[in-house]
Amino acid sequence: MEKEILQRIQYLENRYKSLKWMFWCSICIAIVSFFILRFTQSKKFEIIRVKGIIVEDSKGRDRILIGSPIPHSKDRVRTDSTKVRKFWAKSYEEMENQYMSWYKTYKNDAEGIVIMNEEGFDRVLLGDKLPDPNTGQRMFELAGILWNDKHGWELGGAGVNTTKEGKSRSVIGLDSEDGEAVHLVALEDGTKALVINGENGRMLIGMSKPNGKFFKNKDKFTGIKYFDSTGNLIWEESIDTLKK
Repeated sequence: MEKEILQRIQYLENRYKSLKWMFWCSICIAIVSFFILRFTQSKKFEIIRVKGIIVEDSKGRDRILIGSPIPHSKDRVRTDSTKVRKFWAKSYEEMENQYMSWYKTYKNDAEGIVIMNEEGFDRVLLGDKLPDPNTGQRMFELAGILWNDKHGWELGGAGVNTTKEGKSRSVIGLDSEDGEAVHLVALEDGTKALVINGENGRMLIGMSKPNGKFFKNKDKFTGIKYFDSTGNLIWEESIDTLKK
């Protein structure tokens, strides 16, 4: 009988310790949950409305511009005519003044994001209605992504070009120091092609519907064409012809 009573007392003590431990755990969980919930509620934002954002680096230089359009930056080379003349116009030697005259007509703003390096040159641009390259006006309105070298000269991009008629064409382009190098295009007339540009001409690999302007074909075309620097057809190989 005494042994049974001792066992019951031991059981009750163990039960008490377990309940005590569970009680304090519940208190701790409740306190932690309270602060987590309070922190989460105080830091949660449904909508943030701003006209623009400028991100500076550790030295106070503007490095990232975000907006629609992007905000003006005191450090951006593209919108500083003195820097434009110093870094870009002088590359045109005797045509320096002529370049500055052309540059006044170039589009420099954008709707999206512009990432600059520490010297203020545009390096990566992402968004809608992106700027012209610093070598001339674009023939189309561009939405997509662009990348430049460390001096702001455009070296490639990917996006959708919109023509004056409102038609769209998808393009991925890689440029070299000599200009356009390799492009992958899907045009509004159904043409699909890989374009390789060189010093003496360009090679087109792809396909086109009849009367395609890109391949200069009357009938439908699938194959390769090479044009010289003046646009004259030098050589072609048509898969459609080989099938006949």
